[in-house]
Amino acid sequence: MAPRKESRKYDIVIIGATGYTGVLTAEYLASNLPKDTKWAIAGRSRNKLEALAKKLKDLNPDRSQPAVEIVSFNDRNQVDILVGNAKVCISVVTYWKESVGEVIVQACIEKRTDYLDVAGDIPLLKTWIQKYHQAAESAGVALIHVCGMNSTFTDVLTWTAVRELRTSASLKTKEVILSVKESDTNASGGTIESIMHQLSLDRDVLEESNRPWTLSPIEGVKTSPSTNRLGLRRDPDLGLLAASSVTATWNRAITHRAWGLLRDTDADYGPNFQYNEYAKVSSALSGFLSILGSRLLLAALGSAPIAAVARWFLPGPGEGPDVEKTKNIRVAMEAVAVPDVEGEDAQRRAPRARSVFSYPGGGYHVTALFLVEGAASLLYARELEGGYAGGCLTPSFLGDDFVQRIRKAGAVLKSEMLPSSAA
Repeated sequence: MAPRKESRKYDIVIIGATGYTGVLTAEYLASNLPKDTKWAIAGRSRNKLEALAKKLKDLNPDRSQPAVEIVSFNDRNQVDILVGNAKVCISVVTYWKESVGEVIVQACIEKRTDYLDVAGDIPLLKTWIQKYHQAAESAGVALIHVCGMNSTFTDVLTWTAVRELRTSASLKTKEVILSVKESDTNASGGTIESIMHQLSLDRDVLEESNRPWTLSPIEGVKTSPSTNRLGLRRDPDLGLLAASSVTATWNRAITHRAWGLLRDTDADYGPNFQYNEYAKVSSALSGFLSILGSRLLLAALGSAPIAAVARWFLPGPGEGPDVEKTKNIRVAMEAVAVPDVEGEDAQRRAPRARSVFSYPGGGYHVTALFLVEGAASLLYARELEGGYAGGCLTPSFLGDDFVQRIRKAGAVLKSEMLPSSAA
């Protein structure tokens, strides 16, 4: 039996701490959480972990230093002991290789340890949801998936925009339109491997993962991107948009899962909700070129011969872009919640809600922020949306406490009502 949470050895354990994202996550925790936080860094390599521990001590010598935990993921007993000693587990391993990610999920449910990851592989998540959602919900274990730079932005922005429209205007949401204004296009070796792996799956698996409601517990409305023949869309509040966001399909699946889980709760988005994601563009030509570029990129990564050659030039597992350079890359996006009202005239007269996010650092730095602040939210507040006690959840289920922590960490995250277009 797992020890009671209040008596556990660690508040937080980071598993996979020596990888590119893991190191940034450990550094963020060392610099930002309370100095008396009891935590551990875990992985396979003692040498790498001890080198990281020394780096963390040099970074912040006045704080409680992390314990070093060596774990073999082939030894389930070792994983169980490690996870059972922690209140919250941050998993930044390669989730699909050798079932490492799944072993950690299983252990967290059994030991009743809350959990966060950055697993963005939709087919893998679908399998985990089918196998573990009910067990995690029954055990009261929060499994917060995709708590990284891609889906956390979109999921939380959607949640805040929908909440603003609901609380300020008592309106349900028909659509959330998200515009990616500035993004970090750098990728770590782990991210590249994950994308290549996902694109190499069987066609039937890919088609299922591209279904809008594939991760939702219930089916939603028939979706429409609302673009013209060139893949462009003009919105009165967001401007000219292009259907060129590489992560749009994956983020839609995550956001639609949140919608499905929150149906008929106090945080219900509305029965006719759908999510659409675009890139902000300056002209029709730039929009067309961005769409072409994104399609060529995905085609290249999904081609086995091209992928094999690309691996010689792209970062390998554990590697990534220059940390100092990426600190200067700004990420920014905004989302508009469109009210669910009948008739074009009523649509023009109804107000909309807007949520904006920006952060003066690269995507992997904000991933570290999301993971650690998400863990802190589970550790200190644990106020899950929709009355949930646990389950396979999305970052928005961390609720307003998570939003406040993101703001205090230096990100801009705000919502407001917009006047109607008829005003």
